Amino acid sequence: MACIRQIFLFANIVAFHLVTMQAKSSFKFTNINCSDQDIKFSHFEICRLKVIGRGVVSLNIKAELYKTPVTNSTIIMALYKKSNGFQPYLYNYTIDVCAFFENRKRYPVVKMIFAYNDAIVVKDLVLNEDMFRFLPLPAAEYVFKMKVFAYNDLKSTVEVRFHRQDSLMP
Repeated sequence: MACIRQIFLFANIVAFHLVTMQAKSSFKFTNINCSDQDIKFSHFEICRLKVIGRGVVSLNIKAELYKTPVTNSTIIMALYKKSNGFQPYLYNYTIDVCAFFENRKRYPVVKMIFAYNDAIVVKDLVLNEDMFRFLPLPAAEYVFKMKVFAYNDLKSTVEVRFHRQDSLMP
């Protein structure tokens, strides 16, 4: 009789555990590639992802500007999903950089060191996988691509590769 109770209790614990399991996604940032399109305009000195801990990386970019000040700049950001090559996927935004930095109070989360006359520096921007957990993206490999234009000419491209994986966790 006691053995049946223990089996019943164990079955209830297993059933409760299975019912309360929820999907957890993990993001792994794998690579960054910064390419100069106009060497006379700018040059990337630093472009790297540094692993800080499990699921946490630090982004560091330093781009020297040779023709300053820049008064007309645009960034096109897009997300690509791997599916027989990388295909455009859902997100494609165009941002006027000058208007963005003129109105920094509107974007208090962005913490960047930005010098208009010498260099563009992103130092130790922490990318934690928990920050991206609730993005509505299916499990796949992705590329986040930024194309930087100045005076309507392509000056540089930055690509960050990552993959998202779903798993069941208690």
